[in-house]
Amino acid sequence: MTFLELKNEILDQNLCTSCGACVAACSPRLLEISVDAIVPHLGAGVTAIDCGSCNECLSVCPGKYTDVAASETILFGRRRTESERWTGVMGQTYLAAATDETIRGAASAGGAVTSLLASSLHSGLVDGCLVIGRDEQRPWVPVPRIVTSDAELLETAQASYCITPNLQLLRDTTLERIAVVGLACQIQAIQKWRRSDPDGPAAKVALTIELACSSNTLRTGTEHLIQDQLRLPLTDVTRMRYRHGDYPGAFTAWDGGGETHSLPFHKLVLAFREHKTFRCQSCPDWWSGLADISVADGDANIFRTSKATAEGEAAPEKLSLLVTRTQSGATAVARAVDRGDLHLTPSEFVPAESLGLQRKVNRYASYARQFPGAVPHAPLPGAEVDNPKDDNDVISELSRTS
Repeated sequence: MTFLELKNEILDQNLCTSCGACVAACSPRLLEISVDAIVPHLGAGVTAIDCGSCNECLSVCPGKYTDVAASETILFGRRRTESERWTGVMGQTYLAAATDETIRGAASAGGAVTSLLASSLHSGLVDGCLVIGRDEQRPWVPVPRIVTSDAELLETAQASYCITPNLQLLRDTTLERIAVVGLACQIQAIQKWRRSDPDGPAAKVALTIELACSSNTLRTGTEHLIQDQLRLPLTDVTRMRYRHGDYPGAFTAWDGGGETHSLPFHKLVLAFREHKTFRCQSCPDWWSGLADISVADGDANIFRTSKATAEGEAAPEKLSLLVTRTQSGATAVARAVDRGDLHLTPSEFVPAESLGLQRKVNRYASYARQFPGAVPHAPLPGAEVDNPKDDNDVISELSRTS
């Protein structure tokens, strides 16, 4: 009765990441998940007895046991060192920008992810991309999609700051080589899945690109911004973007008359803190370090930049921080450069300067102290800060402008 184990160990402990891997891995198709019910559940008429002795769902779940060490050993032949606790095993680091102005304009930052996906499609590395789009009838609701065209990629270019189950789509797609854009927990699930079922749906994943994540947000956070801060009824929203316009972008909703209603990005950071799950708040990873390619904003402190541009400072250039980790990742990046889709400048990543990473460093250490044994396993146990700072203090200290 593995679903009962999943329920007891993960769901009832608020450790579900809502990645959807368990649903896709369930070969009897007993589990369901959706954008409206983001926690996996048994389908209509199904009971836990129907699971028998199957352990597929729990074996792929990254909720508590992320199994980073086992995945790193397979990917890199070694585990990360203490100095790599929050970065993982890194290859080359770049500042990247899409050469296509339309892609760069539509993207949250430099458009590196969209350019890599488009290049990988055109060069035959993949034949589909698992990304996050918007519900056509409810534009504030994110939905996972497997897309195959430039137009679809452009429409889904923006980051989505909202929990969205996505890996369940791998179960039924007829495409054989999929690029997956995901967060740390989703990449961890894919790697666990590859080990537990080498010939299963995870074998379709040909390229993984992960986005840095300070913590994801429930849909109530987005609805709060629209209804309570923009004073716009949800039924009036015809389009929505989290980071529209000049960098770093503003949360923007369009009404039925075509008018825009916006909030500067730094207000999202503060408002979203009240709309998190325990699993996201206690997450031990900014990047999983297990993807072929890791991406973040080229700007280490979007919060500070958002406040500065709202006060009249010039917006910086849109750039992505891009890290290659595997040979597959390096190949995808090289092809994008050779095709003229991506411009790279060698760079470095300084963890101490990254607001998103430092918020997670301190938050995880705090949660691990408050809830010993009840938080997800860190990739390298015992390497946390001794005296974690309050989130407000982290934001304040790293966001000072003078």
